[in-house]
Amino acid sequence: MISARFFLAGEQYTGCEITGHADYSEEGTDVICAYVSAAVQTVANLMTEIFRLPVSAEETEEPARVSLRLSDKDDSGNAHRLFAGLALQLGELSKAFPANIQVTHMEV
Repeated sequence: MISARFFLAGEQYTGCEITGHADYSEEGTDVICAYVSAAVQTVANLMTEIFRLPVSAEETEEPARVSLRLSDKDDSGNAHRLFAGLALQLGELSKAFPANIQVTHMEV
């Protein structure tokens, strides 16, 4: 199962950590894993390359883990909006595939 944890300071998103595998189908053909990977990579690229936000990004293959965290204050609010969009997107996916992806929110 994929676990997507989103971190909040009050009502502001400060980061997320995505871990695991969906186990929906065989490796290389798992559409849920592909969907999550594409969504997370898009948000990470928007944050780091397009908006140049103060975000640190880390990725490991084994265990499967992607972490995006605000490393400094973001006065533009764009990091919060992008994290919120990703949380919404993955939350909708978890409604359709609750056995394969779980989305949680944690206060930090």
